[in-house]
Amino acid sequence: MLSLVQRTLAKKVVLTGVGLHSGKDMRLELHPADIDFGIQFRRTDLAQSLPIHAHAINIHSTDLNTTISSGDARISTIEHLMAAFAGLEIDNVLVKLDGPEVPVMDGSAGPFVEAILDAGVALQNANKKYFVVREVFELRQGDKWIRVEPATNTSFSMQIDFKSSVIGAQSLNFEWSTVEALESIFVSRTFCHVNDVTAMQRAGLALGGSLDNAIVVSDDEVLNPEGLRFNDEFVRHKLLDCIGDLSMLGAPIIGKFSAYKSGHGLHAAFMKALWAKKSEILTIVEDMQHISRQSPREIDSAAVIGIKS
Repeated sequence: MLSLVQRTLAKKVVLTGVGLHSGKDMRLELHPADIDFGIQFRRTDLAQSLPIHAHAINIHSTDLNTTISSGDARISTIEHLMAAFAGLEIDNVLVKLDGPEVPVMDGSAGPFVEAILDAGVALQNANKKYFVVREVFELRQGDKWIRVEPATNTSFSMQIDFKSSVIGAQSLNFEWSTVEALESIFVSRTFCHVNDVTAMQRAGLALGGSLDNAIVVSDDEVLNPEGLRFNDEFVRHKLLDCIGDLSMLGAPIIGKFSAYKSGHGLHAAFMKALWAKKSEILTIVEDMQHISRQSPREIDSAAVIGIKS
């Protein structure tokens, strides 16, 4: 389903909701943006706040969410919105927020996707850029790891393993093909164990969390009255987080991803390590037909347009 041209929004999108960790009411505005603008966030509640480019080099923290910063301005919990942009192949958007956190909505990317599709997607008169993986790259932290290897499309193999018997070990193989195929990933919700809620709130996190915007489990049951949307909703949401985080390299990646027990911290470390070796591992191209004709390791300089930070 790879788009050949860049995309933005057809018109402005406005959403409101509570921040999962801050507990504050937020107004979120998504504005169409020009070619090569990328995804940029701006705090409207801070005087003279500069835009924050949603790039791995601007990740400030990864404590139960992904937070980006520029100077004194920080915006947290951007991963679900970033996953929506990635899944809908949106390249250029200005995101305005009147507070420090993207609203959690129902705990998934579904409301963002629905709002963007309602507004419409506009094609732009510029080629879309992609990173193509030339060599295997892997990062390990203890028993957790994430790897990407050359491929002619984008796919994920995710594995999780939690102590709660309700979650346990789950795995999911997913090939990026159509927006429809992504639907079950978009609507998967964030989750936590009930025993962790008090500790998180004492740390100033999850202040806006509820059964309306998160799955809460005990050792042996799901506490949400409506239950799960999918039997494997937990690993689906972990894939959603992964898609959102990995979109922050400046261009979509063509490659085969595999991950075991990964999370925001590992994703951020992986992207920063990959970015440091980008000239060895990645080629950025804008001729997608060129990719289909050759293996990732055979892409020649005719398709290379340079890598910019």
